[in-house]
Amino acid sequence: MLIETTVHINRGILKMINECAEKKRRTRASIIKLLMQRMMNDNQRMLKSYTRIRYQPRDEKENWYRVHLVLSECEYEYFLDMRKFFKMSVSYILSYAVLRYLDDLTDWNNNTDNYCYNNYIIMMKTFDGTVLWQIYWGIPPQLTVL
Repeated sequence: MLIETTVHINRGILKMINECAEKKRRTRASIIKLLMQRMMNDNQRMLKSYTRIRYQPRDEKENWYRVHLVLSECEYEYFLDMRKFFKMSVSYILSYAVLRYLDDLTDWNNNTDNYCYNNYIIMMKTFDGTVLWQIYWGIPPQLTVL
């Protein structure tokens, strides 16, 4: 199943994404997904706890653009998890990724890995009325289920 959603980004950031997509001969959506994958790999540094969700800095209304995305279920859930664990809106995560990783992205080979979310697992267990969620981003050396 595919999920339609939107991100709200600054026109300057959108211009950078569009230029990269044109240079790499890829779609804007594929560039966005590659950037978000790159952010996933940065999870140790980005993790925040006990703070509010951060949003992009304010700017004039005419400088914002709504970008429509169609994501797989796994991509959508992963992006929402990043929002929760990084304490940043999905739009801000994307904006941050553009500023931090877009130059590196232009040097990447045409990565066509469509299966980066196959090692994404969410499990729920209940113990005496207490709910335990286990979220795996990758394959652990030995899967431990409590």
